[in-house]
Parts: sequence; C-alpha cells; structure tokens
Amino acid sequence: MRGRPVARCARIARTLAVAMAAAILGASALAQAPADKYPEKPIKIIVPFAPGGSVDILARVIGQKLTENWRQPVIVESRPGAGTMIGTQAAAKADPDGYTLIIVVSNHATNPALHATMPYDALKDFEPISLLARAPTNVKELVAAAKEKPGTINFGSAGPGSMTHLVAEMFKLQAGIVMNHVVYRGGTPALNDVLAGQIPLTFATVTQALPQYQSGLVRALGVTAAARYASIPNVPTFREQGFDLVASEWYGLLAPAGTSKPVVAKLNAEMRRIMALPNLGERLAAIELLSSSPEELSDFIRGEIDRWSPVIKKLGLKAE
Repeated sequence: MRGRPVARCARIARTLAVAMAAAILGASALAQAPADKYPEKPIKIIVPFAPGGSVDILARVIGQKLTENWRQPVIVESRPGAGTMIGTQAAAKADPDGYTLIIVVSNHATNPALHATMPYDALKDFEPISLLARAPTNVKELVAAAKEKPGTINFGSAGPGSMTHLVAEMFKLQAGIVMNHVVYRGGTPALNDVLAGQIPLTFATVTQALPQYQSGLVRALGVTAAARYASIPNVPTFREQGFDLVASEWYGLLAPAGTSKPVVAKLNAEMRRIMALPNLGERLAAIELLSSSPEELSDFIRGEIDRWSPVIKKLGLKAE
C-alpha cells in the first residue's frame, strides 16, 4: 500500500518532467517560428523621400527581388518630409515584426546634430540589417567665379544637413569662398532648377546627375570619391584638384528596434544575395552596390554620427 503512492509520485514526476520538456520545446519552437515562417504577409519598405529618386529606385529593385524569392508582395511607401524624419519616425514606431523596413541615407547620421530634439533615437530605435550602396557626390567648380563675386552665387542641395549640403559647406571652407545655400526637399528638385536656370549649380549624387551629364545638359567638375568613379571616369576627384574631400551618400536598410535576431539574420542573408546578383545595377549605374553584416552597419552609422556631428557644430548648422 505504501509503495503505490511512491510509484504514483514517480509517475507524476515523470509526467511533469515530460510536460516540462514539452513546454520548453514548445517555447523554443515558438521562438523560432517567426523566422521559420517569415514572411507570411506583404512587407513594406518605407522610403523617406518623394518617388523617383535613387532611394525609391533601389527600394523597388530590392522589393522585386524579394518578391521573386519569397513569393510575398513588397510595398514601397514614400514618406517624405522633415529631412527624412517623417518616414524614419513612422518606421521607428512600427511593429517590430519584420514587416516594416526603411532605407535610410546619410541624413540618418546628421539629423541628430541638426535638431535640438528628435522624435526617435537614430541608434537605439532601430535594428540594422545591411548597408546597400554608396554614391559619391559631384559638384561644379566655381572657385574663381565665387572669389570674383563673393556671396553672389547660390547653390542647391537635397536639404539642410544632407550629405550634399555638408560637402558644399566643407568645399566652401577649403576653397575660401562664400556661396548661398538654397534649400530643396530632395536632390531632384534642386537639379531641376539648375536645368531650368533658376540656380547656377547644385551638389548632387552621381545617380541624380548622371543622365543630365551624359546628355551634356550639365557639367561635372569633381567627385568626392577617393578615386575616379567608374560611370564618369573623365571627371577628376576633389583630391586631384587640391581639396581634401572624400564623402559619399550611403544607403542602409533598418528595421524597428526589437525585431527578432533570426528575422534580422534572414533579411541580412537576403540582402547579401540580392546585392551580389549580376546585372542588378543596370537601373542604378551610378551607385556602388554592396552589403554588410548588421554589426558593420551599426558601427558605420555610429561612426558617421561621430564624424559629422563636430563638423555640423563647427559650421553652426541648424535645421531650417
């Protein structure tokens, strides 16, 4: 009689042990499920610019390749405004489930120094996935004319604190010239005003200016790459012309903070695959496509913030 309760307790203990093992296994399976099944519905890529620019084109190229491989629609949503902060804030507040992504550019690293307050933290509120591309900026050399008539030349950029703006300010300092900044909501509107004769020059990415340059509608006298750019080999670098300017517009893919590491890893692997596809850059001839680990992108963004914050402070730049 006394043995039965003991045996029964042993059976209960074994049952509990089995149940606990099942519970632990179940929890592990649930933890893996998001990545194993991801994606199960459409993915949205936020572009914090108006349609038609290089970021929009890049997002659509990536979206097409994701759809082909994963058999899920990819929606590209333009959310321009406030120097990319409207779209970036929307991404920061999205559910961290891997179904909302954003392509950010250099503004992501310069905005914190330009604004006294930010609606999000450029580092803490996002999970980095991969670098996607780089594009050096190009300019017209107007040193002689600017020195002859100081303060009479206007230049356009993609907006306050954009890489095109910062390169222009650094160029002004190194060349010892005075030019007036005309703010545009993106590089394309600024370039359109150059073509229309409203302003004499703009600082733009090679992607934006390449068709007009190839058509002879604009002149390009310098690129801020470390070496001459493959798509415009006849255009010298700034360094070749005596200016220590090396900078590039960069593109990176982020997800909201809290997105699971397995989902991030799956997205990263897909970006590495897509960026290595042959002929992918046919629509993006002026962009250097690349990829990175999430950790490399995180370190890169942190480094860009550290690099440009003192420059912005020295120049006294504030969001307009």
